[in-house]
Formats: sequence, structure tokens, C-alpha cells
Amino acid sequence: MSLNRLRIGHALWLACLSGVAAAAPSARTYIVQFNSPPAASYDGSIPGLAATRVAPGAQLDARQASVKAYRAHLRGERQKALASLGAGVKVLHQYDLVLNGVAVKLTEAQARQLKANRLVRAVVPDEARQALTVSTPKFLGLDAPGGLWSQKINRQKIQGEDIIVAVIDSGVQPENPAFYDQVNDKGVPVRSGGTLAYGPPPAKWSGACTTGPGFAADSCNNKLIGAKVFSAGFLAQSPANAFAYNFYDVPRDEGGHGTHTLSTAGGNAKAPAYTSGGAYIGATSGIAPRARLASYKALFGVIQDGSLSGSGYNSDLVAAIDAAVEDGVDVLNYSISGSKTNLLDPVEVAFLNASFAGVFVAASAGNSGPGNEVAHPSPWITTVAASTHDRVMVADLKLGDGGLYTGASFNGRALGSAPMVLSVDVAAAGASITSANLCFLGSLDPVKAAGKIVVCDRGTNARTDKSAEVQRVGGVGMVLINPTPNNVVADFHSVPTVHLPNTTRDAIRGYVAAGSGTGGIGKARQSTGAVAPVMASFSSRGPNLADSHVMKPDITAPGVDIIASVAYTQGSQAEHDAILDGSMVPSPVVESLQGTSMSSPHVAGLAALLKQAQPGWSPAAIKSALMTTAGPVRQADGSVDGNRHGYGAGHVNPNGAVDPGLVYDIEPVDYYRYLCGAGWLPSSHVLCMMWEPLDPNALNLPSLTAEVVSTTTLKRSVTNVGKTTATYTASISLPGYEATVTPSTLTLGKGKTGDFTVKLRKTSAPLGAPVFGSLSWSDGVHQVVSPISARGLAVAAPAFFTGDVVKGEVKFPVTYGFAGETRSVVAGMKPATVLPGVVAQGGFVCHDVSVPSGGLALRAALYDSDTSGAGADDLDLYLLDASGTVILAQSAGASSQEAVTLSLPAAGNYLACIDGYAPAGGSANYKLSTWVLGESDTSRTLSATGLPTTVAVGDKARVGLAWRGLRDGQRYLGGVRYDQPDGTAAGVTLLAVEPGAASTVLRQGDVMAHKTARLKALRAR
Repeated sequence: MSLNRLRIGHALWLACLSGVAAAAPSARTYIVQFNSPPAASYDGSIPGLAATRVAPGAQLDARQASVKAYRAHLRGERQKALASLGAGVKVLHQYDLVLNGVAVKLTEAQARQLKANRLVRAVVPDEARQALTVSTPKFLGLDAPGGLWSQKINRQKIQGEDIIVAVIDSGVQPENPAFYDQVNDKGVPVRSGGTLAYGPPPAKWSGACTTGPGFAADSCNNKLIGAKVFSAGFLAQSPANAFAYNFYDVPRDEGGHGTHTLSTAGGNAKAPAYTSGGAYIGATSGIAPRARLASYKALFGVIQDGSLSGSGYNSDLVAAIDAAVEDGVDVLNYSISGSKTNLLDPVEVAFLNASFAGVFVAASAGNSGPGNEVAHPSPWITTVAASTHDRVMVADLKLGDGGLYTGASFNGRALGSAPMVLSVDVAAAGASITSANLCFLGSLDPVKAAGKIVVCDRGTNARTDKSAEVQRVGGVGMVLINPTPNNVVADFHSVPTVHLPNTTRDAIRGYVAAGSGTGGIGKARQSTGAVAPVMASFSSRGPNLADSHVMKPDITAPGVDIIASVAYTQGSQAEHDAILDGSMVPSPVVESLQGTSMSSPHVAGLAALLKQAQPGWSPAAIKSALMTTAGPVRQADGSVDGNRHGYGAGHVNPNGAVDPGLVYDIEPVDYYRYLCGAGWLPSSHVLCMMWEPLDPNALNLPSLTAEVVSTTTLKRSVTNVGKTTATYTASISLPGYEATVTPSTLTLGKGKTGDFTVKLRKTSAPLGAPVFGSLSWSDGVHQVVSPISARGLAVAAPAFFTGDVVKGEVKFPVTYGFAGETRSVVAGMKPATVLPGVVAQGGFVCHDVSVPSGGLALRAALYDSDTSGAGADDLDLYLLDASGTVILAQSAGASSQEAVTLSLPAAGNYLACIDGYAPAGGSANYKLSTWVLGESDTSRTLSATGLPTTVAVGDKARVGLAWRGLRDGQRYLGGVRYDQPDGTAAGVTLLAVEPGAASTVLRQGDVMAHKTARLKALRAR
């Protein structure tokens, strides 16, 4: 299939980056985490080894002798554990600063052996992750009179001066004015022949510029001060990746995503912007234009099925985080997918320890909205949603019958009247209706489409791919229409294009289908004053799937139609080789992209501004300042959007954030205390014995989130970061709850901290539905606003436990929100029902599952060990309703380790479906494990203690679930259901036990964004 200069690459890095083949069945990559804390959080508890943890607001210096000594100690411990496996164990990465661990190739037997070692905390399989300005600084008010850019600190304008911003992504194209360190006499960045605009890198910088073919030593300078590449994990999955088209094992960007995020966060001001067609569209600037920049490449592009896609693995990503902290960065941007359900994911833990080192982390919320799919659920990360800004580029479509439609467009020239056709009516021979409707590459017929304006549907493939296909077949223009409600996007297309909403679809398609229809597309013009910010439909929403005590996303920022630099994508192998040998210098280009990948670097850039303005602030203080000064989010009609599950605190307001009045600060050690208090770490863990566990309701977040059975009390403290003593008065609003703040006034001197509590008592709030409100502290000058989310519950109990031994017990609290008699149903432990099958590449095989009335749970799981390719298959798992049209649960990772669970499912029939996303060898045999846990599934293998028979509102019970008599190698499910007096189920706690499993960390509903589009395509066939 011919590719049009591979322009498909940039959009696919946004939404369609796919996984690559997994390791050979005999061994796979694991990330092994050890019990001792990494250097960032080590407190000096070992005699002879000084503490390496720094004070809040300070930054770790990996060059200190104490850090070097402790790192040597950690490596000695790890070597001792690995030596027990014998010779030949291949270590891919070692982690010392933000994670104490290694990435290593192991067989399943070796993984089990290592997991049993007393020095080891966790052994988890490596997982794939995917990558998920001209006017946004103006929209944010940075360049307004009195705006943050015009203010000074130490006689330097607050533009990120000497703050080091790092991006972990797909690399960087250094041949771009966003990254030059010289300017001409007009202040425009130039590569050479100008005046140096930057001095040497800051003294704390200890990083380097990794050079090699395609990335010469002069690729770095005093602006782009560092660039590294981490590929061992990627190549370990399949050595053939080293020979893939577009692969550079140097820091050079392969897809454009990393260049876009880096330039958005901290690209130079006045950087001239040219499209891939050579058109000048103005000057761009990053949010922190004077910041120093560092690129850490851990995402890689390959060609699969004719499309440029890419992936990175946790093993490389953690290595990049570790290196960035070692090098001395201040701010990290992470526009990459992540776990939605696991706070102990290796990347999440690495970011926790980065906070100990004083590094602020911004991460994308994900592009799987508007569903409840928010990623990066950890409280120590600032998780960023995406919303619109007020600059819109539009053009008109004028039909031959006089109809006029205005949509998103970046047309550089107008297109006069031309015949219009539906893409399905000019389909190539053998092309499916679906592929033609979507204008897939190769789906259209040149004879039929030449000279025509082609009407294409949005969806599945990149929008710019569609216009590339229209251009390939000789079409002169494209009308892109949303088939369902969604935003419209101005892209740089191959032919004149206008993008229209779904409300226009029937009229336009009806006119064209009638025959002899014509139309013309006007030149793009800028339209300002649009209602903004409005949440992007694709932005992943909350609530937090990992912990209901933590609001996610935290905040929103511009992420739609973001113009920034990208990488030049070569059109041939010859160009690729010429870039490698230095005989070709890629052209600098910009593109307009959308996604939470674009909004996150806005927040990273703002963090750099605040770090310069307030150098003593901790990452938590910076996050607090951004959240408590955030502005409102709008609906498209201009009304206030009240659903905080979309945006958290609100839309960033940088000019307010520099002087927030109060901050909710957190010592990083409290994050570990919270993990102990919330049950993420067992009480026997060394950290939980070292530090007192913290009630999750007392973690000092700038947001307040609670599940309320009857009453709940949250504890917080605020620190006065103003210049003088001030008295703050609280006001609180939360519909359906009686909310009380104690004390209601705080008088705080400069730098002083005050404690308060918020008590919520449920009155008229409905059960199960979220209610949103706010808490505000005001001194007459500052308004310090915290978002509140509360949900009323009939019973509060843990949802899910896992185990890996034949006999064991879990104990947990249960709180009741009703009064009267209660019945508890204990069921299990029930072994899996195994359903064998075969699925081909691209196939979709479903199994019928029936649930009786009163069911506690429906669960289905796939395992690498239960497929014919072992670790080499990539099969995905979906749970659908009986009609096969409604997705109830999904799990689509980069292997076949998948699981989906429905708690308290309605009686009826369901479909458990296997998607043959990438089976090794073109097809795979599999064994699907299923459990339907019902009232009658009682057994002596599971017993319960502490369950009451009569309760009052607010009563608490200490419940125990003990299992025994299980068999190694089997997989079991059990649980307890809590019933209200009328017999209605109030909740359920489930227990999955897999005795002898190498790892109990089984992916539960983490879905890679590109695979959602895959399912939509399957359903449309």
C-alpha cells in the first residue's frame, strides 16, 4: 500500500498507537520491585548509610556521595536476589532513584521463584503503553498586561527561566526553531549565525545528549540541553523491531508526538511555524518559552498494516523516569497512557518517588471519553483533561442548492465549485462498505473519484489519512462529517477540507446521494469568541476507578486544535537513510493535534512558570495552586458544566495560580502512609511498619472526595503562602448534604499552617449518584476553591481482593447506611469454567454466558499461559449484552492477560468475546476462564466472620473472609453480598484467588485507546 509521505503518522501517535509482538513463549520481560525504598524516598534507617530523601520543596541531587553509596547498596541487594536464579538472566534496566528494581527477562518459573524471595515486593509483567501552540498562551492570559509572562522574579520575567522541563515521549526533532538557542536581530530563533539567547545549562543539570546516526552532537544546545533514548524493553519484545521502518535507536522523534508535546511545554517564543506544505501560518510559543528542555525517548514507531504506529513498554518508561530524576529535571510531562485501576503500577510508583525528589509530574487523563476511563489515578500526579480554547479556524461549504455549512478547517486556499460524491459510491473494487465510508487508504477508486469533492465519515483511521486517500485518487476536496456527536477539528489536510458535526450529516449526504450535487469549500478564517473552555468529548472522565477517595482528573487545559511543532516524516526508505547519515536535514513543520497529550504539556509548562516564581514550592503545592485557582468550564451553550468528573477543579488559570493565598501541601511520605491506610500496601509491609498509616480521608489533597454512608469527616490543612498574616473564612456548598467546616475561620501568619475538618452528613442526596460542590476559603483578596464530590452509599465495603495461596484470609471494614435486618450471602470459592476456542487475526469470537437472579458477579479472564502463543499472542476481552451492541466491560492490553468483572449483574444472557487483535501466526487457540457466582455457590472453601444480622445507620463491622482447601493451578472466585432489609443488594465484596500464580497483578479493564476504535470497527461490519 502506498503511503503519502507517511503523514498518517502524527495523528496515529495521538490515538492509534498499537502494541507490537510480545516476547517468545519461553521468557518475557518482568519488572521486579524490591522491598527497600529507592534513593528518592530512603530515610537513613540503615546504619552506615545516610538518608537520601530531601526535604519538601528541595530537589534530589544524584551526584551526592550519600546517593551513590545507597544506590550501590541497592544494586548489591538486587544482585544477590538475581543470583539465586542462576546464570544467564538478562537484565534490561536497573532502577535506583524512583523505583528499586530491575527489568529482566524471566521464564514463568523464574518469576515465581523470584516473587518468593524475601527481598522482592512485586514481580509484574512488562506492559505496553501508547502516546495518547499559536494562541493558547493568549487564551490563558499569559501575555496580557500584568499577565504572568510580564511579571518578574529576581529581575527575570516569569517565562520558565532556567527551569528544566523534561518530556518522556517519542523523542525530538532537533531541527526546529522551537529548540534553537540562538536568535536573529528580531528575536526570532535561528539554528546558527545568530546571538546566543541562553547561557550554559543550570549547574544542577547532570544529563547528557545521546548521539548516534541521525542525532549528531550539535542536536543539543543550551536550549535543548539533553536527549536520551531507552529501547531495551521495546527491542526485547521482538528484536525485529530494530529493523522496522522509521525506527531510530537515537533520541530522534519517529512520530511527531514527542516534538509536539515538548514544544508545547517549553518551545521558544517567536518560533516561525510552517505547515508540511510550506505555508507560513505565524509564530508559536511554548507555555514556558525560556525553560531548558530535555527529551527522553521511550516510544517507538513501526509500520503495521500499512500504518505508522508505535508503542513503549513500562520497563523503558520507568528507566526514562529514573534517568530524568537523576539528571536534575524540575518538571516531567507524560503524555502516555497508563493504568486506570492500579496505584502500584511501576510507572505510578516511579512518579510517587519522583515527588520525593522534588519533581512535578503532569500526565494525560486519556482519550477514551466521554466514558469513565480516566488514567493515571494516583494522587501524587497532576492528571490533566482536555478542553477547547476560543480560537477556532473555520471555512464554509456552499452546496449547489444554496445550502451553507460552516465547519473546522485550515484551508490555505479556497476550492471552487466541483462535483460531490459519497465515498461509498466511489469505492475501489473489493473494498468494504465500512472502509470506503471511512476513506481508508486504498479504499477509493481513482477513476470514480478524480476531480471530485469526496464526503467521508470520521472514525477509526486518522482524519488526515482520509484526505491523503482522497488526494491519492485525484480528489480535489473532502467533506469530513461526524457520524455521531463529537467535536470538529481543524487539521492540515492533503486537499481542501471542512470538518462538520453530525447534525449536518443527513442533509449533506442526502443532497449528494440524489446525484449531480456540487459544492465549494472556502478559505479558512479565524473565528474568535467561541464558547470556551468546553470539555472535549474524547477526554476521559472520572470517577477514579482505583480509589474513590481521590478525584480524577485534577484539572483541564487546552487540548483541542493545538498547533505546535512535529517531526518531519520521511516519504521513503532513502529519506530515512539520508537522515541517519546526515545528508538530509529534515524540515521543521507544525501540525494541529488534539488530545489530553496536548493538554498535559500545557500544565507542565505552567508548573515550570510557578517553579520559577515560587522556587520553594513542592510539587504538591504547585498542584494545589493550579487547582484552587482554576476557572469554570462551560457547556456548548455557555452554561456552567457542573460535572466535575470531566475536569476536576476546573480550567487552568495561571495568572491566579502564582498567588493562590493558601496551598494544600503534602509531604511525600504521606503518600506511602495513604497507601498503607487505604490497603494498597499490607500492614506487614516495611513502609507501613515504619510510618503510621493515614486514613485516605486525611490525605491533604486540594480536592475533597467521599463516599458517604451516613456521615463522613475529611481532614485537611492549608498553608499561607501570601506575604502577610491573613484571616480566611470558609464557605461550603454540596446539595443533598449537610456540610460543616470546623473551624470556619483561620488566621494564619506568613508560612503558617492551619488544620480543619469537613463533616458531611447525607440528607436528601440520592444513593449511588455523584453530587458536586465546592469549599472556598476567602480573605477578601484570594478565593481558594476546592472541588467536592460525594456519593451516597447503602453500604461501604471493599470491592475486590486477590490472593495467590491455597489458604488465607482477608479482613476489612464494612459500614452500613441503612437500619434493620440484613442478610449476607457468602458464595465461593468457585473454580473457573473453561471455554476453549480459536480466534483468527481480526476475528471476534463470542461465548454465551447466563446469569441467574441474585448473582453476585460475572467474571471472565484470559491468561498468556492459556493461549497457544503463550506470551506472543495479543488477544483482547470484551463483555457485551445479549444483543452484542452494548459494551459492558473491556480489557485490551498488549498481551493476553485480560480480565473483566461485573458486580451484581442483572439476570440474563451475556456475551464474553475474544478479539483476535494480534495472535501469533495469524490465529490462536485459547481457554477462556469464566465465573458466574450465584447464591447457590456455597462451599466449605470460603467462610465469613463478623457479619451482622441487624444494623443501624452508621454501624461498622469488621468482616473476615477465609478460604481453604484450594488447589495450586486452579483459579477461584468468591465473595459476600450485603442485602438491605427489603432484600435489595446493597453491595458486594469479591475475592479472586489463583494459588501458585507467578503474578497476581492481572490487568482489570485497562484498555489501550487504539483498540476501542478496533471494537467499533468490528461492531460496524
